[in-house]
Amino acid sequence: MQLYRVFLMTVISLLGYSSATSSGIFDHPLNGWYPCHKFTFSESGGSSSQGGDAECAIYTAPLCYPGICEISEFAEPTVDIFVKRIPATAADTKTAHNVWLVQGGPGYSSTSLESSMMELHAKLAGAVNVYTMDHRGTGRSTLFDCVAAQTTMTGSTLGREIDPSEVPACAKDLRMKYGDLASFSTTSAATDISAFISKFSNGASSIVYGVSYETVVVERLMHLSPPTVNGYVLDGIATTSGASGNKFQYYSMWDADFGKVGDYFMELCAQDSTCSSHFQSANLSVALQDLMTRLDNNPNSTCATLLSNSTDTLPSHALRQRLAVLLKDTTARTIIPPIVYRLSRCDTNDVDAMTHFFAVQVKTTPSNRLCSTI
Repeated sequence: MQLYRVFLMTVISLLGYSSATSSGIFDHPLNGWYPCHKFTFSESGGSSSQGGDAECAIYTAPLCYPGICEISEFAEPTVDIFVKRIPATAADTKTAHNVWLVQGGPGYSSTSLESSMMELHAKLAGAVNVYTMDHRGTGRSTLFDCVAAQTTMTGSTLGREIDPSEVPACAKDLRMKYGDLASFSTTSAATDISAFISKFSNGASSIVYGVSYETVVVERLMHLSPPTVNGYVLDGIATTSGASGNKFQYYSMWDADFGKVGDYFMELCAQDSTCSSHFQSANLSVALQDLMTRLDNNPNSTCATLLSNSTDTLPSHALRQRLAVLLKDTTARTIIPPIVYRLSRCDTNDVDAMTHFFAVQVKTTPSNRLCSTI
């Protein structure tokens, strides 16, 4: 009798699925949840000690949501959306509040947010479910790339970055593959978050945090107004709706905007007796400018070659890039003054320390292996 009930339920499920698919309605199932490691890449954290505490899944979403675009006759009707979560440990996951951390770029996967997920989960004493998602076109979700046109390959003109000469072929490739490219629009990405929360969340309240480009997606999510989302956080705002042209967040202004933050940070050194005691005139900014000038004037010096690493990049540019990575991290930025001090002095101990540090920095910098550069 029990076997008959199981069989009957299976038949009913299959009939329901067949009816739904034959009528053009698809339930967009969730493939998960599976136990997975908190860190995707081994260089981000030890897999042996960090595994098993996260859960991963793939949400099968429509390529085109109603009202956004129409599916072309040759395009696949669905896309994969990768989702990871750290379930609540001090509360019932079925009733705990939810926090979403979503990465921007545009084109970045969620891997660089994994340490932030762990930190937030710990600071909230395991009382919440912490989620992240690779927005469509990035990471382990359906990737927005030009495989047929073979652009942004390591052997391409600019390697992983797209060259203007590659744009026509790449655009044709994308059009042939997906049809209406509104399927990868901001609205489509925001709808993925809204749909997932509506279909697969526990129904408890959610707060969505977006960083960089994802602030654009989160702003669009606010327009969609999913009922269980009661809070939004925009960090590193890339959207300034309604702002005048001279205050709009243009990509072309990033270096200047970044410089303002860097200058403010370096001014703090003068207010700290330990930091300021290592620099003449107690001015970290002046010390850094002097260091970069000396490095470029003597590119074959020990510390200059340590930075440029036998490339055509100016030592000062290489240093700027490395310090910029540190500045974005609230903990790592505190290492900037010691780096400036050691590179300025550049004795044998400094060279050993900087060689080790730069090697570690390369290993721990979030991987771009899952990014889309298109």
